[in-house]
Amino acid sequence: MRRGFSLVERLVVIGIILTLAGILFPVLASARRAGQRVVCLNNVRQLQVAFTLYLDDHNEQFPSTGNNFLWQGRPWRAVLNDYVSTKSCYWCPVDSTSRLMYDSTSYAYLQTFYHKPTDISAALCGGYYTCTAPAEAQSLGDVTYPASKILIYEWYTNHDTQQQTMWAPVGTHMAVFVDGHAQLLHEEALNLNVLGTRDPNWTVGGVAGKDVE
Repeated sequence: MRRGFSLVERLVVIGIILTLAGILFPVLASARRAGQRVVCLNNVRQLQVAFTLYLDDHNEQFPSTGNNFLWQGRPWRAVLNDYVSTKSCYWCPVDSTSRLMYDSTSYAYLQTFYHKPTDISAALCGGYYTCTAPAEAQSLGDVTYPASKILIYEWYTNHDTQQQTMWAPVGTHMAVFVDGHAQLLHEEALNLNVLGTRDPNWTVGGVAGKDVE
């Protein structure tokens, strides 16, 4: 007659399963987070390509619609819609806040590209940390340090445990630079801006300045 598993044997099997689960679940979760970071990285690279195509069509002038709040996701994405292959590139897959509140737009187009450096340097700051001077498109030729000037920056620290805004003094954000390279940046690695914070919307020297060394 065939004998079934004893209680002790069953408990041993359950113990092995639980041990394996304890090992595998963190590994799988880490792999999932890494995959989401790759998607976010690819998003900002696609957006940088879209900006390059826009510049080619507009005499190397960065987008400016006259809207001082263009840096916020919903206004500027309309400018680039014709240059992206899929609108999903506007959204980081771990950004639950922007998906619900900001038309699935996780990234900011920095206002230094549509305000004169003198206006940025004068720290003419209004509501929502937005420059109050008249918007004016800046030229690609005015970018002195393309490898150190951020073009697109993630709104929130979506890749940290605690979500912070881009003007918080800590956290990590995905960023793409004018020269096309992209990376996950610790806020502490950014240079201080004209407001004395590390928000790259207020780069010292504006479009001609550096966000990182």
